Amino acid sequence: MTNGTAEDNPPQWASTMWFAVYATQCIAIFTINGVALLAFARNRHLRKRTTYLIINLTVADLLVGAVTEPMDLYYPQYDPRFSWQDYVISILYNMFPVSSLNNLSLIASERLHATLCPFKHSLIENGFYFKTIFCSWLLTLLLSSVISVSELYESLLTANICVWASLIIFTLLILIISYIIIIVKVRSNPLPQLFGSLSSDRKLSVTLFMVTVVSLLTILPYAVYYAIPVGEWNRLSKTSQLHIGHAVYVLYYTSSLVNPLIYAIRMKEFRKAVKDLICKTGPDSSHFQPIELHTM
Repeated sequence: MTNGTAEDNPPQWASTMWFAVYATQCIAIFTINGVALLAFARNRHLRKRTTYLIINLTVADLLVGAVTEPMDLYYPQYDPRFSWQDYVISILYNMFPVSSLNNLSLIASERLHATLCPFKHSLIENGFYFKTIFCSWLLTLLLSSVISVSELYESLLTANICVWASLIIFTLLILIISYIIIIVKVRSNPLPQLFGSLSSDRKLSVTLFMVTVVSLLTILPYAVYYAIPVGEWNRLSKTSQLHIGHAVYVLYYTSSLVNPLIYAIRMKEFRKAVKDLICKTGPDSSHFQPIELHTM
């Protein structure tokens, strides 16, 4: 590694290239998640207890592409003094990535309960899911507010890193522990094929496990990036800092892009709804037969 100097400024083409990458990714995230939400909205049989949290995650991912990532194209430089305007901007910037992490944890926990207590899980009413989603957004707002306060003051930079690192580590622990238990449970107690709904729940668990693994692969570099000591980071050239920083952020935002793609690959009925939505040649959603959502 070489010491960064004032003369080692990144070339103009590098900034232009990353601007184009961010802009393209914003459009892709917004478009793909928007199509997924339209598919859920236009097909009533896709909206059920097993998909409420998926829909909530899709909303958060869409807002990451519509709000958070565009703000990275021109992230405001905050005044050292506290400003309510900067505070609100910072909350909006942090809120939707935090919501995506919270939703991944919720989905893993819900799948864990569905696997360990399938019959009790089937008795949960829709209202419980709606209350859970509402509380998750309140928690997201609280966490975003705390993160934003630590961002506004340079003296609280260490606290900001600790909050982000704690959130990511806590999410990773929930995901890893939940899916390890799910895998062990499924392998040790295979279900007979006649239990159709329980078998479908397990297929959904596998799909959401794939979503989680891909999300983890995109989130982990972000966590490592935050853990790099400032002294070591400053030893890199300015050009290297630019490319590494932007690459990590683009990879992190990719987690908001892959979820609906995995749904389309794994869920036959969701794939059919998206195809009909894009081609506009399929029958009206009211004429669809209630095919099991999780059929591969």
